Amino acid sequence: MIKKGLLLALAMSIMLGTWMIVFPQSVISHKGCMAWVTAKNKYFALTHVNPSQQLLKASASAAAGPEQVPVLMYHYIVRAGLNYEPNNNSMINLEAFEAGIDYLHEQGYYTATLEELERYVAGELTLPERTVVLTFDDGYENNIIYAYPILKKYGFKASLFVVGTNIQEETGQFDPAQKSFLSRQQMEETRDVFEYHSHSYNLHYKKMLHCGNEYGAGMNEKLLVDDIAKMKEAGIDTPYFAYPYGDFRQQMVYYLRESGYRMAFTVRQGFVRPGDNPMQLNRLTVTTNTSMAELLSPAEVEP
Repeated sequence: MIKKGLLLALAMSIMLGTWMIVFPQSVISHKGCMAWVTAKNKYFALTHVNPSQQLLKASASAAAGPEQVPVLMYHYIVRAGLNYEPNNNSMINLEAFEAGIDYLHEQGYYTATLEELERYVAGELTLPERTVVLTFDDGYENNIIYAYPILKKYGFKASLFVVGTNIQEETGQFDPAQKSFLSRQQMEETRDVFEYHSHSYNLHYKKMLHCGNEYGAGMNEKLLVDDIAKMKEAGIDTPYFAYPYGDFRQQMVYYLRESGYRMAFTVRQGFVRPGDNPMQLNRLTVTTNTSMAELLSPAEVEP
């Protein structure tokens, strides 16, 4: 069966490659290019299987406790008076952020760590019915200045996915009106609340990958392999990863697996359930206008 799949993928690649050479500018050529990429990805998936991937699939089973867990995604926190991009969903007003965290506390939510979430997905751990996972992307200093004391007040835990090249060697003077990134000192001082994981070392930018389309640079596996090594050298050596811009494909998943990553997060909207693919987990974006009560209602997000 696998041999037939390989032969079919190879045949498709040859035919589509020939078409694109003859008609390089046509709309059909672009569609053909995308179909060719899909065939290549399927071929890669058939010929590159991580042993750990098979084990995880075999062990995944429904756990007792909540049927699904929301993984909330935050980025940049700013005071309302300094939010000059109110339509930017990656920026949340401090006042709205605090109100949302207050709501979680009032409703008795438990904040799970990524290790606990991993075991929940694998069917190995029962979590409280009201469980939430808090994640922050990019490593902005305002996460430390604003989010940390609020989370600490309630004994909440959170995960922060940092870009390695953004980590500052020294802590500077915080200016709430300017974009700035956290320092190593701040990371060490806040580990009672935050755990720190990879958002790549230096691949948080868009790059032309194929068919005239731009994607997160991490989808280029040649860049990714070197980037993973640099991130580990920088001291961020954990099994958890957040895809820059949420972009990923089979090749990227394979090389992350080979490098010891066991769980990764997209920006695809939805809840996390036992038995989900741990390398393609959903999250829920929290914005200034988000109603936390509505966001956490299972009826609000389709499986």
